[in-house]
Amino acid sequence: MARKMALVPKELVSEYYQLNKPEIRVEDNISNLLHDEETPDDMKARLLSHWIPKYQRLMQPPPPTKPFEIPKELLQETEVEQEEKPTSLFSRKNMIAKYIAYTIPKTRKKYILPILEKLRDVNYTFNDMNELQKDGKTEYRSNVIDLFSYLMRNERADSQPPPGFHTFLQGILDANIPIKI
Repeated sequence: MARKMALVPKELVSEYYQLNKPEIRVEDNISNLLHDEETPDDMKARLLSHWIPKYQRLMQPPPPTKPFEIPKELLQETEVEQEEKPTSLFSRKNMIAKYIAYTIPKTRKKYILPILEKLRDVNYTFNDMNELQKDGKTEYRSNVIDLFSYLMRNERADSQPPPGFHTFLQGILDANIPIKI
């Protein structure tokens, strides 16, 4: 789109820049509307009800911007929570829960973390190889994903439970976790 350029006398330059300001433009529209004799009064009233609030909004100074800051109480609480519980334990437990969630029905995903926490409270944990440990003693060839999957899926009764399932089931009973979820 091509623009036209022209030389403008100095008297008109200030007038041109003033017309570019929105508040002056709205003010001119209001005054032109009031002095227009061809427009009926009811139409003037309707148009003025549109232009006057707009003019009032333009004339009010913008509210000062409030900088965003995090309250100190929230920062202190998060530091205390992080000091109480090591992050490696959380990340390990969350990773195990994530892998278990892939193998069990979606309706039972909400039970994974509470079961893992209750098992940890009664000294049933899982090592780096995802094998079940009871009081530090490892149940070899057991796998946390297989154990949870077998427990939470509706398997046929004639299928063999995975290795370490009886110890896992004993841990569930020791932690007072209901089996029928």
